Amino acid sequence: MQSKLAFISNNIFKYLIFFCISFVWINFYYTNFFACVLISIFISCLLSYLTSKLSYKKLDKTVASKKQENQIKNTITQLLFYTPSELINYFYLLFNNYKNVTKNKYGILINNTYVMPYFSKELTVQNFLDLYKKFKTTKKKKLLILTNNISTELDLFLNNFDNLNFEILTGNDVYFKIINKSNFKTNQIVNFKSQKKLKFNQLINIAFNRKNTKNYFLSGLFLMVSSLFYKHTLYYLIFATVLFSFSLFSYYNKPFNQTTNKPLIE
Repeated sequence: MQSKLAFISNNIFKYLIFFCISFVWINFYYTNFFACVLISIFISCLLSYLTSKLSYKKLDKTVASKKQENQIKNTITQLLFYTPSELINYFYLLFNNYKNVTKNKYGILINNTYVMPYFSKELTVQNFLDLYKKFKTTKKKKLLILTNNISTELDLFLNNFDNLNFEILTGNDVYFKIINKSNFKTNQIVNFKSQKKLKFNQLINIAFNRKNTKNYFLSGLFLMVSSLFYKHTLYYLIFATVLFSFSLFSYYNKPFNQTTNKPLIE
């Protein structure tokens, strides 16, 4: 879900776009500046309200989808921190509702299938071959590998073969086809950092960072050039001056451009 800052900035940006489009065309046909501003404000508020109402209809689905994405990310991340034996024990419990379920050092044996969880790192060609050789010693008919990700080389390598007796499930497939069907939860080994709200001085820091110097300058330059071709030149010059001032302030203002790099060796 987007933060309050992102929500507010998105709505302000949307409103400004509606205002600019309205003002440009109304001002083209109507010469009274203040009347153009008032009409543009009214139209912008109306359009912003209508678009917000439409977007809110999809909000519940978006929130649910985002919540599920976070759940998948959290679950798969926890599995990355499991030891090989913990992974086997975890999936052994997930498959415990099947008949003839046993486990050994490398995986879980279910009927004619050998399930091998591999979440320690990306599954490469060599890792896959090692797992496949272990599978051959079990005399099972099918190999099922559960992993978080496979390498590009392995993906290309597997495209060279057909009708092999194995299947690889990654990330989302592992969650939806196996984990989500069970009520057994993963152990919370690591916790994610919560997103901290930006303070006002941090927002100022971002707004007047030296990296924005060029953006303020180009915007001011655009308004200055525009003042040569359009009426109400004074308003263009005022805003251009403000933008040029922001550009100068961002470039020379040291408190908002302090480096946080620390020496590697103290």
